[in-house]
Amino acid sequence: MKGELIVDARNVIGECCFQDPRDGCIYWTDIEGRKIFRLSGAGEVSRFTMPGRAGFILPLSSPGFVIGFPKQVVIADQELREFTRIVDVETDIPGTRINDAAVDPFGGVVFGTFNEVADPDRRPVCSLYRLSPEGDLQRLLSNIAISNGTDFSPDGSIMYFADTADGRIRRFRVGAADFSDLEEIEPLATAADAPGLPDGGCVDAAGNYWSARVWGSCAIRFSPEGKPNGRVDIPVKGPTCVALCGPDLDQLHITSLRTEHSAEELRAAPEAGGLFRAGVDVPGCQQRLCHLRAL
Repeated sequence: MKGELIVDARNVIGECCFQDPRDGCIYWTDIEGRKIFRLSGAGEVSRFTMPGRAGFILPLSSPGFVIGFPKQVVIADQELREFTRIVDVETDIPGTRINDAAVDPFGGVVFGTFNEVADPDRRPVCSLYRLSPEGDLQRLLSNIAISNGTDFSPDGSIMYFADTADGRIRRFRVGAADFSDLEEIEPLATAADAPGLPDGGCVDAAGNYWSARVWGSCAIRFSPEGKPNGRVDIPVKGPTCVALCGPDLDQLHITSLRTEHSAEELRAAPEAGGLFRAGVDVPGCQQRLCHLRAL
């Protein structure tokens, strides 16, 4: 299958796409552009300028959103104008910022950080965290370079996670609502199992896992057993995040980036940084809502 360009957003780094079940709109962030994008069901695109780089945006069960700025998680109002700090993150580690996130099955937010210092090597100084509905911050994993690909199986028993620099899509059994009994099992896939590297990911209603393959120009679907069983190609090299959206949740939406492209590459692929879409044969799960409250 091939994805079609539906929004020529020119995102520097498009990320964290989702369909909000409260209004049916599709939201995503341009991290380096410091903007949040909203696509309505009528095809209208709105842009909201942020006070900082937003690594993720996710919907609350009440009006508003939870947003991850580089070193801080905040609650935003529905119009994305007012921001209330919830917790600071890794203020003692220079060069890291908050990146990919997902609402967990219990109404918390699982998010990770990204080491922006790439030279000479991108050191694994980052972590994966869980912010509970009560506002408690818990470290789940450490020794990470680029947190991505977090999502959960339809029944909430399995958590998926990828460190893009490592290339694996890892899996964990979620044994308790407070994540105190997280058990790693065999990986779903490795870097050798698909083009490019794993970036954002999402799970469909059958338990398949879609992986945006940054530098691989595609998104690959893996069965729960780890077998590739679907693919969507897009005409740019940097897909970053995937989400199953649309009235029936059967349209795979793919964000992308323009960073790390030469002028020649951008001339050849002017759609870089756009939002792409392709119909698929298995629908997604409705986006979970976060139960976090401003403290």
